[in-house]
Amino acid sequence: MRDKKGTHRFWGVLFYLALMVTIVSASYAGVRFCSNLVTEQSYERLRDAAEAFAVGTKNGQQGKEKNKAAKGMERESEAGDDRPEGIDFAELSSINPDIYAWIRIPDTQIDYPVLQREEDDTYYLRHNSSGRYAFAGSIYTEEANSRDFKDPMTVLYGHNMRDGSMFQNLHFFEDKTFFAEHPEFFIYLPGYRLTYEIFAAYRFDDTHLLGAFDFSKKKGRRAYIREVFAGISMGQNTREDVKVTAKDKLVTLSTCTSDQADGRYLVQAVLRKKEKTRQ
Repeated sequence: MRDKKGTHRFWGVLFYLALMVTIVSASYAGVRFCSNLVTEQSYERLRDAAEAFAVGTKNGQQGKEKNKAAKGMERESEAGDDRPEGIDFAELSSINPDIYAWIRIPDTQIDYPVLQREEDDTYYLRHNSSGRYAFAGSIYTEEANSRDFKDPMTVLYGHNMRDGSMFQNLHFFEDKTFFAEHPEFFIYLPGYRLTYEIFAAYRFDDTHLLGAFDFSKKKGRRAYIREVFAGISMGQNTREDVKVTAKDKLVTLSTCTSDQADGRYLVQAVLRKKEKTRQ
């Protein structure tokens, strides 16, 4: 009789523990979902505030209808002025002075402000562009990089979110067809639009690029460029015909991989054009 009571008690405790784990897990998932929803809504408001319009894709008008991330990718120039539309950074700065740039990649959801926090490189890992805590964080750079994109290598970080937000869509470039059909992306600064040509996309580890490689000297930059074009990882996509030299200004977009805790997926590009905007 005692054995039966002990067995019932054991299974009762086990059931209680399993129930508590289920409740806690569901609550955590709910909190994350709400946090991500609020974060994406805040970015949508920022897009409206920025009045962002980019020029440079033939299918821009079609993109506006089919994809929010491609909103305004193409717009007719004003009479006598063929400069691309820019970003209203004055308005964005009034919301958060840490916003200093904007990135947009055609045919993806990547359409976000870029932030940098003074004396705290990890702040935007878990804070949105309004400065509120958010699991999805923001797209950001570290203080090792200047805000003018004149460094030999600038690294932008963003989470690999399951809902496709932040930098998750960088994984689109794992597909060879997508990689081949999307050779460029745009970064906006106050008064300027920078056009970057993508030359490589590949899996890497969590090595801190700016700390592990010496980009301050041409010799170090040449060695790194040779390494990338030689093929750093299996499944790497590379544009062999793109010329990249130690004099060029490079950008790396970095996000996590879902199947490897210390894995990263990198998309790398070289600055090809800097033009003034109308904004």
